Amino acid sequence: MAGQAVCDLVARLSAFGTLAVVVDDAQWVDRASLRALSYVLRHLRAGRVLVLVACRDLADPWLPDGLRRLLAADGTLLVTLDGLSAADLAELATDPTLAAGHRGLGTYASLRGTPLEVLCPEAPRAEPLRSDGTRPAGVVEAARRLREHTLGNPLHARALLAVLPPAVLADPGVRLPAPESYRRPFARRLHDCAPATRRLVEACAVMGGPCPLHVAAAVATGIDEPLNTLEEAVAAGLLRELPGRLVDFPEPLARAAAYDGIGAGARARLHLAASRLADDDGGAALRHRAAAADGPDEALAEELAGFAAKAAQHGLWQEAAAHLELAAGLTESPGRREELRTAVLEHVLVGGDVIRAAELAAARNADPRPVRRYVLGRLALAAGRFDEASELLGEAWRNAEPGFAADVAEQLAWLHLVTGNRAESAHWARLSIEQPIAGPVARPYDVLALGGASGAGAPSGSLAEAVAHLALDEAGQACAVLKRAVTAAGAAGLPHHRLLATALLAVAEHELARWDEAVAHAESALAEAFALGQRWLLPLLDAACVAPLEAKGEHERALAHAVAAVSAARGMRHAMGERQADLAMALLGAADLPAGASCAGAGAFVPDPRPARVEALVADGRLEEAERALEAYDQDRPGGDGRLDPSDHDRPGGDGRLDPLDQDRPDGGARLEAKDAAEPGHGRLGRDGFGERRRRQAERVRLGGLVLAARNVPTEAEEAFGYALKLVEEGVCPLEEARTLLDLGRLLRRTGRRRAAAERLGAARAIFDRLGARPLAERCAQELEACGLEPPATVRLGLTPQELSTATLVAGGLTNRQIARELLISVKTVEYHLGKIYTKLGIGSRVALAAKLAAYGPEVSFPAGEAG
Repeated sequence: MAGQAVCDLVARLSAFGTLAVVVDDAQWVDRASLRALSYVLRHLRAGRVLVLVACRDLADPWLPDGLRRLLAADGTLLVTLDGLSAADLAELATDPTLAAGHRGLGTYASLRGTPLEVLCPEAPRAEPLRSDGTRPAGVVEAARRLREHTLGNPLHARALLAVLPPAVLADPGVRLPAPESYRRPFARRLHDCAPATRRLVEACAVMGGPCPLHVAAAVATGIDEPLNTLEEAVAAGLLRELPGRLVDFPEPLARAAAYDGIGAGARARLHLAASRLADDDGGAALRHRAAAADGPDEALAEELAGFAAKAAQHGLWQEAAAHLELAAGLTESPGRREELRTAVLEHVLVGGDVIRAAELAAARNADPRPVRRYVLGRLALAAGRFDEASELLGEAWRNAEPGFAADVAEQLAWLHLVTGNRAESAHWARLSIEQPIAGPVARPYDVLALGGASGAGAPSGSLAEAVAHLALDEAGQACAVLKRAVTAAGAAGLPHHRLLATALLAVAEHELARWDEAVAHAESALAEAFALGQRWLLPLLDAACVAPLEAKGEHERALAHAVAAVSAARGMRHAMGERQADLAMALLGAADLPAGASCAGAGAFVPDPRPARVEALVADGRLEEAERALEAYDQDRPGGDGRLDPSDHDRPGGDGRLDPLDQDRPDGGARLEAKDAAEPGHGRLGRDGFGERRRRQAERVRLGGLVLAARNVPTEAEEAFGYALKLVEEGVCPLEEARTLLDLGRLLRRTGRRRAAAERLGAARAIFDRLGARPLAERCAQELEACGLEPPATVRLGLTPQELSTATLVAGGLTNRQIARELLISVKTVEYHLGKIYTKLGIGSRVALAAKLAAYGPEVSFPAGEAG
């Protein structure tokens, strides 16, 4: 008996060690072998044998019932595999052995290791990785569409990659087919069904997504029993029934296979029938009529163009472009057809897809109108080709018509801003504002604000309003405005404005010490800009990632973004991007502060690096330079000269001493009134600008205190730190409060007051831990260790004694239950401690924890009895 023979073989082999039995694609195995497998699984005794059975669907009727029950039993580990991700498919798309053009050249195995250029010189080349490790945006979009179409099935994805290059896969105007590996078995199942069932499936393919059964039956015609017909289609795996008597295909490839199998004439008739039943609010009837057309139809083309105009008014730019493309295909007049294709290009570009727009622009178009020069200039600007943009936009302006003059002027304003001519940028922005017909997508006030020019009259809730708040150190208000701006830009379908607003939102969140949110927003904006091909934004968005990452202690990632910003900006001669990149490098200490860093609006996407520069100069003992840097910083702070006292900002008052309780210090001409500080809501970031101004003042006082401490004037330095704490007490700014506590703790330790120092340093470390500021928390730990009042490993790891005891036992291999018994605590308390430990140490497993503790050697050896 075959089953018993396999059992005997397994028993013999498992005697030599652990044995793995792997059965792949069980749905293709012959029935006799499957029954033998069932026998083996039933009679297999517990031992060192692992049986892996891979099957597409446990419900497959080919599988014997006994085997299905064994595979679905409670004692069996069932692992459901998802399809390949878009990232996996992007890697496949760049594999030259799978590139389109290999079809017919032999099997994959026979081609392995053979260069594509040798096998097929005319085949399209797969796009390689960029220098920063990312993939070209065309490949990213192709992978995304391929993932949606195949659900990540590697067999079908590879089949499509073999016949379609990434450029075609990425084109949203191209309907993706089903590969032969899918289409043939689908066609066989469809052919075995009754004619009525075949008609229903074809009707559903023409209708598109989920549709009511009665509508699909009406389109198909001649179906007397729709429910019985649907039952056969579902049983054959061709359709699926959804709640509400809706029908749809089980996967996108099924619809593609069904649609590909319909003849041209039948397809046209079905589309025409569908157009009579479709609700035209979304343009479905128009699209069906266009698909049914057998030649030019000027009336239908104008209807499609009219619908596109309405869609654009609602921010649906890509949908509008799709309808304009259909209209162009139905237009007989060459001139009108070229005009419509220029409109398609503009709508795709305004909708943010620069890559698709570049592909459309490459097609020949004889449209002589100035508006095409404007659209091509807009494309050149977005793609980072500034010289070309200048020529095209200049020509468009010289021949501009009222309908698009405001848009041309606004694009010229952006062009001059990014190339470093702020005066010209402001001139063109104001010209855009003055035009009699406002551009539907122009945002000239935003250009004025980012260029540091006066933008009086900016709309409420705009990016310009937020930039004004940031310039006044009002991060809380800026954050609220930017959230509205992001939402509004998304509703208007303007990704470039939304991405800029998202980057500035990250800047505001960084100022509020919301670093996780800031990193998420900045990096998501950068990734989307890259995927869309918005190259002109890349230096700014890369620069916006730097500060929150550095604050979290992720210096390498921050530096990578700064270097990428420098490279992208210099490659485009992007003056604004170069300035932001240089500021980012200065913030990281990787470059000197660029000249003119104090200019208004110089660092819209990067926080002012000068405070960090002063701290670095003090740490290096270059006190004269530090004082000069402070004086320069004072002169440029918002509102007057920024000094804390007209006579001496480090030693205010007639006797040269700073009264830490005096809340009436001048700050840029504005006096801090005690009653204001006491009012509810005042002094807290996010409520109004008052709290942020107090934070800035406290930062300035603290920097002065650092200089005093370095000059060995401890009494006045301590008073300065005390006054800074007074300014940011009661939650005005936890980050600045913790920085001041750290500097005060260092001063107290150096003057011999170790216990007082430890108290301040412990409070600072708690705040830094809560904010996720790992570098500053580590500095606190080092200072606390130097105080000599806590066990060194506890301090450097940032753990409480109880947490350290728990961590030590975990590293020793104990389970949570054993640790609970050892420490006389509950299992839930152990789990709570572990969560805190993982968060503090930035790890996620017991193995990583053991490795972390091993680095401290014998220092980590506290008896369990000392925990508490």
